[in-house]
Amino acid sequence: MDAVSTPASEVYVVAGERRRGNAPRWAATLVLGLLQIEEDAPSVSETVIRRVDGSLVKRLKPGSVSHFEKQISEVTADLASMDAVPFARKWIAEPDAAVAGDETASG
Repeated sequence: MDAVSTPASEVYVVAGERRRGNAPRWAATLVLGLLQIEEDAPSVSETVIRRVDGSLVKRLKPGSVSHFEKQISEVTADLASMDAVPFARKWIAEPDAAVAGDETASG
């Protein structure tokens, strides 16, 4: 089986992990929750992509609670439905590197 046809789920795992330095975020999330502004509350978790052996691949940029929920849902769906290479292009490759690679290829 070549890398292009390997399911992403056989190469990567995705999880929500606690962010470092969470005390201020917990406080902000609590206050915003009390004010019923939960969607803008900072997420105390971040989406993390690891290889199936557990080694870290990438921590995705954290945001609000609603951003985290949407992001982890999308990444998890892509993990289940995409092959490894397209998944890596979408979630792991740096956007600037992909653009630079395209410019180099075009000449």
